[in-house]
Amino acid sequence: MPDPQKPSPMPSLLPFVVIALVLAIIYGGVLMFPLIKGYMVRQDCIATGRTNCDPAG
Repeated sequence: MPDPQKPSPMPSLLPFVVIALVLAIIYGGVLMFPLIKGYMVRQDCIATGRTNCDPAG
């Protein structure tokens, strides 16, 4: 029967996977922020009744 206190020879990959997922979510948010901001600015422009809303802001 193996000793339950003996450490495994291979380290767990779970912490690295969790860190990678968190970094991917943060990076995705950074990439999406300008797109969402531009969409919101355009919607505000349209809501004020203007018809020549420039997509660049």
